[in-house]
Amino acid sequence: MNVKLSDIARITGFSINTVSRALRGDSRISGQTSRLICSKAEELGYIRNEVAGSMRSSRTNTIGVVSADSSNPFFAEVLLGIEDAARKMNYSILLINTEEQAENEYDAVKLLIGRQVDGLIIIPVFDDPKNLSMYESLGIPYIFAGRRVKGLEAHSILHGDEEGSSEVFSYLLETGHERIFYLAGPGRISNSVDRLEGMKRAFREKGRVFDADLVVETRGHIDDGYSEMNRALNKGLEFTAVACFNDLVAMGVLKSLHENGLCVPEDIEVFGYDNLNMAQYMQPRLSSVDVPKARLGQAAVEELMLHIEDGNRPYNTLEMKPRLVFRETTKR
Repeated sequence: MNVKLSDIARITGFSINTVSRALRGDSRISGQTSRLICSKAEELGYIRNEVAGSMRSSRTNTIGVVSADSSNPFFAEVLLGIEDAARKMNYSILLINTEEQAENEYDAVKLLIGRQVDGLIIIPVFDDPKNLSMYESLGIPYIFAGRRVKGLEAHSILHGDEEGSSEVFSYLLETGHERIFYLAGPGRISNSVDRLEGMKRAFREKGRVFDADLVVETRGHIDDGYSEMNRALNKGLEFTAVACFNDLVAMGVLKSLHENGLCVPEDIEVFGYDNLNMAQYMQPRLSSVDVPKARLGQAAVEELMLHIEDGNRPYNTLEMKPRLVFRETTKR
């Protein structure tokens, strides 16, 4: 049965206008009346016509979310924050994954605009001319969560990638490590660029020179950490610590070191990045850089809403602070 507003009005004894306002959450309707109407609507199985509502208000109460990698639990934690904040604001989300491909990102944004979303939260590829041109011409608000796009940094909410990476390498250098193997991230994303710069900054500030042979680019996956660590050990590469682009890479590193008979942290210290929930359950428990993932998602929604409500609001880069979390893969 297709339940209409008139059905709810007839059963509750209120006018159609009062029923409609109550179901929209109009604060001018008393709490008792709203609860009665909403309860009866739910009992009858009423489903609000969102399309008709959006036509009247010019809003769809929908946020488009463009995520980067469906296999990475980091993004899952960010998405939980986005969903939680959106739900509290009576918004729904439409989610598309890009698998870190610039062309997929372009198609996703175009598709979501076609669905008439009110705004976009995007985890973007760093430097793509076609996508940059598209973003510069967008007619709706958008926020980059956890990454930046060259030339549009003001749209970003970041989490201190350079600072966090610098702190990791400073700790390792200060505790006597001269040769630190760094498994970096993919060069096309801003997190990799900034974390690499953080490494260079730490060496520079400590008056040391890093060995380029000890820096290897990865895709940021578990199997990258495993295979690159095996390759380094087979080549006889000498190092006493390993810093990883993320915790997934660190997981692969720990497996390789264990299989090669090396003890962590006695023989090799290992530092991850992102502080995934699983990091505390690894064996040994992983030292990592904590990134406020759920809060990042919530902040992206909150900032986006401000721009949806005020189309003239200026954009400003927001930066969250990282912190080092020491566990069993480091001697500290």
